[in-house]
Amino acid sequence: MNLLGCLAALVAMALAYLSARNQRVLARPLGRRGRLAAWVFAVIAFAAWIAGETSLPGIVAALAALMLGAVAWPYVAWLFRPAAERKNR
Repeated sequence: MNLLGCLAALVAMALAYLSARNQRVLARPLGRRGRLAAWVFAVIAFAAWIAGETSLPGIVAALAALMLGAVAWPYVAWLFRPAAERKNR
């Protein structure tokens, strides 16, 4: 369950990042459906972590996994952007 919780949290934050107006990966953000899918995956992450642990440690672990994804995805996007685009900014 912990692996499922981590994967769901990372997918949730990836969708949240790709739905943001200032994301740098896609030409246009995903929009409302992407935000809704991010919420669904965040709820799945919470459910998986709570099922794997008890209630309070599961909530804390889910929040930590979501925060890790929220911090990591902008850096991953920056890392995989073409070098010419990074040099112009």
